[in-house]
Amino acid sequence: MTKIAFFGSSEYSNIILKKLLTLPEFEVSLVITKIDKPFGRDKLITPNPVAKFAKDHNLKLVQVETFDSSFKLLVTSFHCDIGLCVAFGPPFFDQEMIDLFPHKIVNIHPSPLPKYRGATPGPWQIINGEVTSAVTFFQIDSLPDHGPLIAQFPFEISATDTADSFYQKAFLLAANNLSSILKTPTTLQDHSQKSYYPKLSKDSAKIDWGWNEEKIERFIRALYPWPIAWTFVANHQQDLIRMKIFSAEFNKHLILKTVQLEGKNKTIWSEISSHYRIIK
Repeated sequence: MTKIAFFGSSEYSNIILKKLLTLPEFEVSLVITKIDKPFGRDKLITPNPVAKFAKDHNLKLVQVETFDSSFKLLVTSFHCDIGLCVAFGPPFFDQEMIDLFPHKIVNIHPSPLPKYRGATPGPWQIINGEVTSAVTFFQIDSLPDHGPLIAQFPFEISATDTADSFYQKAFLLAANNLSSILKTPTTLQDHSQKSYYPKLSKDSAKIDWGWNEEKIERFIRALYPWPIAWTFVANHQQDLIRMKIFSAEFNKHLILKTVQLEGKNKTIWSEISSHYRIIK
């Protein structure tokens, strides 16, 4: 039986973790995730989805912010054969950490590497109008999304995909191929074909009205459910108000659908558009 140390912190990580628990040839010996942090408007200390799942299923859980020497010593004591990393984020793995595992650390990345390296590959593929993608299994090395490839599984990006539906597709596809892939040899990436896209944030979610309307619609879809596209609008008194845009359509022209003015409830743009002007 192959003993696995699982690294993850997202709801998408849990898609893979749940599948692992059903595979008799693997044992999840250790789950590693981030420490609990304040969340929501009330800033309540909340475990991330992986921490909650591990606690609910009585899995051995370690929560860390850094891979220091004491943590590495702890990991060594579990004698795991391989690490599996899914939507974990920093801290990044140094060679000493990688070498704790006889079969190294495998990462599952939702893009056709070496294209779309980076922390938010799903939204950027939607924004750029890609119609196909792939989920990639690769072996981690000391550079981000750089290590040798194990396998890639292609899938289509639909004209209605959001970041959430994109990631659901990618990680469900990965889960369905876990059993064979963790035993597959590697091949080097063609680094001449690499592309890297930065992590999206609330600041970078501001709509650029200089883009064509079709790209703006893709941007709105790509940033759902987080960080949510936004823009400024002005009321009749010329007050500037921040407005989130949750959904839109493109049919020859951009049509905004569900929006939310700062401090207000969600509504339909057509119902309030006569009272506000979009600042472009």
